[in-house]
Amino acid sequence: MTHAILTLNYLHVLLVTVSGFLLGWLWYSPVLFAKSWMAELKITQEQMKAAAQKGMAKLFLSGFLYTFISTFGLAAILNAHQPSWWGGGALVGGFIGACVVGARVLNTGIWEQRSLRLQAINVGHEVALFAVQGTLLVVLRNW
Repeated sequence: MTHAILTLNYLHVLLVTVSGFLLGWLWYSPVLFAKSWMAELKITQEQMKAAAQKGMAKLFLSGFLYTFISTFGLAAILNAHQPSWWGGGALVGGFIGACVVGARVLNTGIWEQRSLRLQAINVGHEVALFAVQGTLLVVLRNW
């Protein structure tokens, strides 16, 4: 695994991090799931605006950092196993998103008594994120 980490293309990791961050922005935007997500969490528009005024930059920076860390992990796994086509990257990413990250999100959600709808939104995001990022990482590596 050390070799896989040392031979990563960190520019690719950064580019795919940005794409993943943008996917999260789209996923939790009014275009897709913002209204449902906010309703399930009982968050109002006013609360969102207040949070933005308090320190949206810190939230975005933290979110970007965590996205970078997860992208780095996925990139290292893909670099170690070297799927040869974009679909292999999507499959590995989707598998990790569903069976590793998604399962942990679901486990936490049970204890936090999250609704099935909220869990579907959050786990769906993780599966989509890792599948898209897996695809992009393999495409960029093979390009």
